[in-house]
Amino acid sequence: MRSDLVITTIPPLPVLSSRIVVMSDFNCPYCFTLNEWLSELGASTRVRWIGIEHRPDLPLRPANLDVDAGQLALEVCDVERRAPEVAVRSPAFWCNSRRALLLQNAVEVDAPEEAAALRQRLFRAYWQEGIPLCDEAALASEAQRFPELDLEVEAAELARLTAWWRTHVNRIPAMFAPTGVVHLGLQDRATVQRFVQSAIAEASPGPGCA
Repeated sequence: MRSDLVITTIPPLPVLSSRIVVMSDFNCPYCFTLNEWLSELGASTRVRWIGIEHRPDLPLRPANLDVDAGQLALEVCDVERRAPEVAVRSPAFWCNSRRALLLQNAVEVDAPEEAAALRQRLFRAYWQEGIPLCDEAALASEAQRFPELDLEVEAAELARLTAWWRTHVNRIPAMFAPTGVVHLGLQDRATVQRFVQSAIAEASPGPGCA
């Protein structure tokens, strides 16, 4: 069995979906890289993206502890090594992602046709333009595009999804195929492509009753 395709005993996902489910966080450079690959593969609109808080301890205002700055630099260097074709710029601050996650998760449910584009804009804003997503002002223009969303309602759901992830997975990015096969962490691009194609490929027509 290939290491990237693992059948696990993970309980049923906390959402119903017939698509690949991706659990991810905006302040993770590996998640950013996976999102870029999914976009290149034409699969970004064919996944159900779920944002979780993998670092809720990070400050809501731009600030870096020395240990965080060092870890951030290590992870960005690792991403550059794994995916040299993906343009990534280390942000000045490792920010709390809560505000961005609340917005994205709401759009994924209530305006799914806008979800992939918003997801890409938020990821690129942080990892290519250095815009701190923890800053409410930085998200204001995006939030204004979806005035009908009640982000306060999303807070409890974000906590529920994060708690499930922390209990049963505790690793990002994570992808779950409708078949139950799981892809954990950031594998190489070819492995991601195989996983995605096998999960969303339509079966060839076979014999049956007319």
